Order: sequence, then structure tokens, then C-alpha cells
Amino acid sequence: MGKSATVLGREIGKTGRQMNVLLHRYGYLTGEPGAYSLTDKGEKYGTQEDHYRGNVRSLHYYRQWTTTIWSDETLAALLNDMANAPTPPEPAESFPDDDVTVAEAEPVGATDRGAPDSTGTRVDPRMVAIAAALLVGAKAAQIAAPHAQRWWSETAVPTTSRVLKRLKRQDPSDNDAET
Repeated sequence: MGKSATVLGREIGKTGRQMNVLLHRYGYLTGEPGAYSLTDKGEKYGTQEDHYRGNVRSLHYYRQWTTTIWSDETLAALLNDMANAPTPPEPAESFPDDDVTVAEAEPVGATDRGAPDSTGTRVDPRMVAIAAALLVGAKAAQIAAPHAQRWWSETAVPTTSRVLKRLKRQDPSDNDAET
């Protein structure tokens, strides 16, 4: 069964991004974040698959992306490389916060919450999840706004007007008789 870098990372207490940095440093990947490709060494353990999703009416969707699936033996090979290397190899290319991501990674079972951000403060993953949910809700409201506006003007207002007209047309003597 194939595993993503995120799944591999969970097994040793790393994120998917940290795993990709490690795979890059130890020669399994080449390229840069978001555009990695397999090296000859990486092709022994992983496969890449291209995906396409087209929605020509919206520019907000990615139409093409590549996923890398790693074999079950990848983690053992990477850990073996890490154990046998006297010092961690330097990255071939420098990426923003590349060294911080791997060097300051929290161990499994760390008691404090969140990883440090660029200012050195800890970020609570629950707050990140709440912020993401709020952003998704705001985007959904933005997408739904034209539909809601059309429903309001084409359905709600005319129906309300008809009901009000019917109520006004009712005979006032019928209302007096009921009381």
C-alpha cells in the first residue's frame, strides 16, 4: 500500500512538509516545495501520478497537480540513511525556513501545543483549525451570495407580497366575528 509524505511523517512525529524536506535532503526528491520530482534513488521507493481537474468557469481551482506515493519500505530506508550519515547532508537548494522546519521539529508526544511560527511564538493547532473553518465559511458565504440575492428577489419578496395582499383583502368583518 502506498503512503503520502504526511502519512510517513506521522509514523515518526513529523509533518508532511518536514518529511518532504528530509526526503529532499537525503536524495529521494529533487526540486522545490510544491514542485518536487523523484530522483533515481527516489524512484526505487516512490511513484508520481499526475491529476487533472478542470473547471473552466473558475480560476480558483488548480487544474493540474502531482502526488507522490511512497512504498512501505521508504521510511525504513530513510531512517537507515539518517542513522548512517555522520552529519545531516546540507540541502542542495535553500528553501525558506528549511533548517528551522527540520531542526526544531517537535518530538512525538510533546506536551506544548503547536510548532513555532516565523516569530518564534507557538501556534495552537486548534486555533489554526478554527481560523481555517472561518475562512471556509466566509468563502462559502461569498460564493452563495449571488444565489441568495437572486432567491430573495425572485422568490422571497414576491411570495411575501402575495401573502400581504391576501391578508389586506380579507374582509374586516370576518376578523371582528372571530374575536
